[in-house]
Amino acid sequence: MKISKLILDELNITIPVSDNLGDSKATAIRISCPDSILIVLIENEIIDLILKEEPWKKVEQSIVFDEDKKYDVITVIELLDDGSIKKHEFWFDITMCFGS
Repeated sequence: MKISKLILDELNITIPVSDNLGDSKATAIRISCPDSILIVLIENEIIDLILKEEPWKKVEQSIVFDEDKKYDVITVIELLDDGSIKKHEFWFDITMCFGS
C-alpha cells in the first residue's frame, strides 16, 4: 500500500502512507501541529488510513523521550473479519508540536 492521502482538510496535512510507515522509531510519522489538542485526533486519522478504516481499539499509549526527540507510541488492536485480532504499534515523532 503506497498512497498519499489528505488528512484533516482544514489543517492541510498530507501524510504519505506506506506499509512500514510508523511501525518503529526509525520510520516514525512526523507530526507538526501548533495546537497540541489536535495531536491525538491527527494520530487517530492516520491510524484509520493505515488500517484502511478497519475497526481498531487503542490499548496503550506512551511518550518516549530519545535525546532531543519526543515520540508518541500507540498500540492498537485491529478487529479482523474472522473475529481474531492483530496488534499494531505506531510511532509518531511529535517533537515539532512542542518546540524542540
